[in-house]
Amino acid sequence: MHPSQSNLALYAGGELGLWARMRMARHLRRCQGCSRQVEEFRGLREWMQSQDGMPAGIDWGPLAAELKANIRLGLAAGQCVAPAPQVLRPVIPWRAAVVLPVLLVVVLGWWLQSWPPPSVPAVKSADPRGLVLTASPRAIELQQGDWAFALLHPPSAEVTFSVSGQEARSRYVDSETGYVTISHVYTQ
Repeated sequence: MHPSQSNLALYAGGELGLWARMRMARHLRRCQGCSRQVEEFRGLREWMQSQDGMPAGIDWGPLAAELKANIRLGLAAGQCVAPAPQVLRPVIPWRAAVVLPVLLVVVLGWWLQSWPPPSVPAVKSADPRGLVLTASPRAIELQQGDWAFALLHPPSAEVTFSVSGQEARSRYVDSETGYVTISHVYTQ
């Protein structure tokens, strides 16, 4: 597609913007016809600048008004017969580039949240009398033979637990009260 006559004239006079000038230069390197027209415009510009001035004895006021009226009339007539401009729908790839990663993060977050928490193995400690002390995210348990004692933790709490020797400890924040709950079980 060739540039318009007005853009060729603007390029010849050095009056195009930076990006338009770069595009025009790229086109002119490939198109000999447009390059000749640009050279003609440059030649006309040099000829006009070499002239001494305006002709003498002409009243430019009425002539300028008449020229403006003719230009306006010509533009209006050109719009009447010109084909209707095509309305191009803008291509907006940036919307997809923004929405898709955000949607991916939301879906991935929802999917990861729906997974059950990883199972943490229970820590056990046994002594020679048959007492077994077990600590896990679910509870602290003390077992001996057929009987057992358990301190259960809320299932939604993040529990920190430890077992050492003859004692087991757990700590968590109670979601109902907001207090830190500490459980400590000893064997003797």
